[in-house]
Amino acid sequence: MTDSAGSEGRARLVDLLHHDVRHFGSKPALRIDGNAITYGELGQRVAEATRVLGRHIKAGDRVAIWLQNSFSWVASFLALNSLGAVSVPINTRLTPAELSVILRDAQVRALITTPHYRGRDYVDEALAMLSPEDKDVLVYAVSDDLPATDWRLYGAPGKGSASDSAVAIPVDDLLCIQYTSGTTAIPKGVMLTNRAYLLTAAYVARCQGLTPASNFISAGPFFHCSGTMHAITVCLSAGCTLNSMSVWDPVRYLDEVERHGCSVSHACLLRDVIALGADRARPKLTSLRVAHALGTQTYLMQLHDELGIKGISNIYGMTETAGQYTMWFADDALEKRTSGNGRPQAGNYIRLGDPATGAVLPAGSAGEVQMKGATITPGYFNRPDANAQAFTSDGWLRSGDLGKLSEDGELIYLARLKEIIRVGGENLAPDEVEQAIRDLTGIQQVCVLGIPDARLEEVPAAVIIGAEAHDWNEILGRLRGRLAGYKMPRAIFSATEFPMTATNKVQRTALKDALIKDRLKRIL
Repeated sequence: MTDSAGSEGRARLVDLLHHDVRHFGSKPALRIDGNAITYGELGQRVAEATRVLGRHIKAGDRVAIWLQNSFSWVASFLALNSLGAVSVPINTRLTPAELSVILRDAQVRALITTPHYRGRDYVDEALAMLSPEDKDVLVYAVSDDLPATDWRLYGAPGKGSASDSAVAIPVDDLLCIQYTSGTTAIPKGVMLTNRAYLLTAAYVARCQGLTPASNFISAGPFFHCSGTMHAITVCLSAGCTLNSMSVWDPVRYLDEVERHGCSVSHACLLRDVIALGADRARPKLTSLRVAHALGTQTYLMQLHDELGIKGISNIYGMTETAGQYTMWFADDALEKRTSGNGRPQAGNYIRLGDPATGAVLPAGSAGEVQMKGATITPGYFNRPDANAQAFTSDGWLRSGDLGKLSEDGELIYLARLKEIIRVGGENLAPDEVEQAIRDLTGIQQVCVLGIPDARLEEVPAAVIIGAEAHDWNEILGRLRGRLAGYKMPRAIFSATEFPMTATNKVQRTALKDALIKDRLKRIL
């Protein structure tokens, strides 16, 4: 492997690996489920995968990766980058029907997948899904147990390439197309560049104090932006060791932190760790000094006080910003790190817009968070309609989030604009009510939604997993001492599970639809 940049002199993601192989070749690069490979071994896997994939894939081709977290996932991702191809990470939870929508939207040349994972036969599902119009799509069956030379290839390699199709790549520095995990029928492909990933990763590594001596742990799936950027790219940028797992397991997470002395964590589902009990979790987290988690200040202080994570902080970002857009340093004031969401890196900017008129708002106002800078997506692949809605006329990305800016220009996230519950003339952020219910009951799975009301337009209702085991008249009585009257839930519903996105967020639209259609049991 060489240390040279791309053919036009621009840095690519794979160039970070070349640097790490040269300087840290014998140190562990990646552990998955406790199994480790060094940077040198990762470099060999990537070089071999590049040779194998390069027989039929060329620069500009879109190639989907439908794999669990694995060495093969990382090797494929970096090999495609080395070839100048564009990765299209796919959620392993998707059905073949959902997969087909993305493959056709991205006009992929190939799909890299695994024969078996968690009881599913992914290769068989993919081959059965392909129709005659997909006859040019190649399917690679890969495994960590096999060298790339033994990866099985299905399809007709001599056929044409997706890069020869009518929809060409509109961005010459494109690294990947990340499909959003929303609830719309046609997901949008967010185009992200090498430059955006490299700049964001360098900022994240700096804020979290990562060095080649660090052990970083992430439960984030590689198919998500949090996996490709904040797990893979950040660790390559810092030259540190990435500890991951193929399936989220809070007990294994604690064991891995303790065994390897992990000091920095990302995208861990820390509510699951809290649910194990502080007495059980805290002794295993003594090495963990920096982590981030999204939530209210009360929740973040719970992580600080009960789990002992002194460097806990909130962040802000989205797929369209290549992951984290604002962050804190671990030695910023605790009050700031838990009440706000951080500051952008140099070259990135934030302003607030009036959600109704689009007018730019003065400091101190609450408005839609709008962003501009080097790490913002150039747009959605082949979706001019979505681009027109997502960007203002002067080029700022509209987030769909409500926020404020402090006197120092630091972001304070308030809520999703679509999630705001408008009770008469008052705006209510549901997470405040959700956290109050968690604090009083110990129940973690709580979702507050707005339901129609003849007088007030809408009022809050709480959907709770395990609601039937509690006395809600007594709980609501205590809740009135913490919340203003307009914030009080007017109804309590029970659910057996929540519809979730790939990043473990509740699909509120789907849950509200179930509530309105009387598919949930009303408790109170």
